[in-house]
Amino acid sequence: MAERAATPAATSPRAGDAVGAAGAAGAVGIIGGGWAGMAAALELAQAGRVVQVFEAAPVLGGRARRVARRHPQVAGELDNGQHLLLGAYRHTLALMRRAGVDPDAALLRLPLQMAYADGWRLQAPRLPAPWHLVGMGLTARGLGWRERAALAQALSRLRAASDDDDAADTDGAGANIAGETVAAWLAQAPSSLRERLWFPLCVAALNTPAEQADARVFRRVLRDSLLAARGDSDMLVPRRDLSRLFPEAAAHAIVAAGGTVRTGAAVQAISQSPHGWLLQTHAGRQEVAQLVVATAPRQAARLLAQVPHGPHQAALQAAAAKLQAFDHVPIVTLYLNVGALRLPRPFLALDASAAAPGQFVFDRAALSTEPRASAAPDHDNVWSVVISAADDAAALPQAELARRVRAQLATQLAPWIAGAAHLADARGEFVIAERLATFRCIPGLARPGNDIGVPRLALAGDYTDGRDGAYGPYPATIEAATRSGSAAAALLQRERVPSAATA
Repeated sequence: MAERAATPAATSPRAGDAVGAAGAAGAVGIIGGGWAGMAAALELAQAGRVVQVFEAAPVLGGRARRVARRHPQVAGELDNGQHLLLGAYRHTLALMRRAGVDPDAALLRLPLQMAYADGWRLQAPRLPAPWHLVGMGLTARGLGWRERAALAQALSRLRAASDDDDAADTDGAGANIAGETVAAWLAQAPSSLRERLWFPLCVAALNTPAEQADARVFRRVLRDSLLAARGDSDMLVPRRDLSRLFPEAAAHAIVAAGGTVRTGAAVQAISQSPHGWLLQTHAGRQEVAQLVVATAPRQAARLLAQVPHGPHQAALQAAAAKLQAFDHVPIVTLYLNVGALRLPRPFLALDASAAAPGQFVFDRAALSTEPRASAAPDHDNVWSVVISAADDAAALPQAELARRVRAQLATQLAPWIAGAAHLADARGEFVIAERLATFRCIPGLARPGNDIGVPRLALAGDYTDGRDGAYGPYPATIEAATRSGSAAAALLQRERVPSAATA
């Protein structure tokens, strides 16, 4: 595949000339054009550094990107999965603004909610914190007073947790949750709250079943989103494709600052040099002064493990070993042609099981108020159904998976949405299985930091530990990726790199 480079005059960061072999003195190489890599690149470019981004895929965005494939019955730009951001993603939102993207236009902001088609509903009113959570409990539908009291107690306990609790791995009641799963931590919660609130939130946030998921990480997500400013709990649904949402906008800003962004440019190997790092690509070798490895864990492990023997071999092998130990979890998204059907709200939660695997359904017509980037028809007749922690669903034949999801929608929505019963017999779906979507977020998982103890090199990705950069620990989310990218950039900026005259 030929490498493509962005130019200031390009209309897309995929257009331009083939890359040359020579590197700019003092340049920083970024391997990986996902959200972490583009965050690092934007930080460095706006700090005055010469940045060179190498992305193997034809589209920027990594594991949160636009897909090029089309389906004749499923119109519009599609992503490799339906993503949902939170108002607490302050770092990501700030980076979007710095890249020239207005989050208010690019994202549909909804109050915190968990609503099912049968009328069971929790929704935070637009009140100042913490009264929005009080109001959510008082206005809940389908919950008895016991469940409301238990919800209030759980939120109070989360609010009582301090930074000292985070450091000690205890919750707001003093219970030690180190090594605890979410299911064990919430074993005493009413079953309706577990099955319709806490466990669905856990699977959506950590992409790990509650029976396996790290309670410490889940508690951190809940604290950061539910218990800060009211807007932090808002749910933000993308109105444009994920590549345009930040990575491609960041690419234009990087190019305007004098950097380069190349897609279709896989880095096959890296090695240390007297002046930094050598990168081997199809176009030849390129030297950079510093390097950010911002690929998915398996690719990062391979690059680090294969660095030729040198003084930092032990540190490289230790980081690679941590990454190789990760277990990966798929996410499956089904885009369904539903004709003229509409959901009563932008998205609904679904009661999920092996026979009915869908967890959330989004009505993309509710998200299409912004003009599309291409001339493709508006996606006003498409629903997207999300299945996280999709080990079983990803193993099914796609036709069987689609049949189960359509039957699930027909059964669960038909009593409440006119015409939904016909979904069981309808046709026209597009299934995307992201098989290495995230790492399995289990207790005791050893994760590398941004600093792995190798000069002039930083690691970036939604899988880094984060605590050495004062963020997290977080699950594999867009916010974790951008924070990791910025932390990697800050780490390299603190290094003293010789100038071209003294190198």
